[in-house]
Amino acid sequence: MNSTTFFAELKRRNVYKVAAAYAVIAWLLLQTALTLLPGAEAPPWLMPGFVIFLALGFTMALYISWAFEATPEGLKRTGRVSPEEIQALPTWSRRKFMAFIIVTALLAAGLLAFDLLRTKPTPPPAATAQP
Repeated sequence: MNSTTFFAELKRRNVYKVAAAYAVIAWLLLQTALTLLPGAEAPPWLMPGFVIFLALGFTMALYISWAFEATPEGLKRTGRVSPEEIQALPTWSRRKFMAFIIVTALLAAGLLAFDLLRTKPTPPPAATAQP
C-alpha cells in the first residue's frame, strides 16, 4: 500500500479525529486524576494502572475508528457502508467544534489553577528526641 493512500484512508475513516479527541480527553482525565487522587489518599498503583487503562483504550478507539463507520443505523463494518450512508451522518460545525475546544481548555486551565492555588497541607513538626 502506498503511504499517501494509507494516510488518505486514515483521514477518510476519521482516525485522526478520533486520535485527537481521545488524546485531549485522556489528558484532561489524567490532569484531573493527578489533582484529585493525592487528596483522596489513593494507593500508589492506581495512577500507573489508570495510564495503562487509557493507553489500552486509545488502541481500541483507533481500531474501532478504522474498522467501523458510524451510520444513522449504528456502527457498520467499513466495507459494507456506501458513501451515501456516511454522508447522512450529522457533523459538527466549525463553531461547535471550536466551542468544544475552548470549553475543554478552560476546564484544563481551571484544574491547573486549582492545583497551583489550593492550600497545601503542612507537614506536622518533627518530634525531637528527649534524652
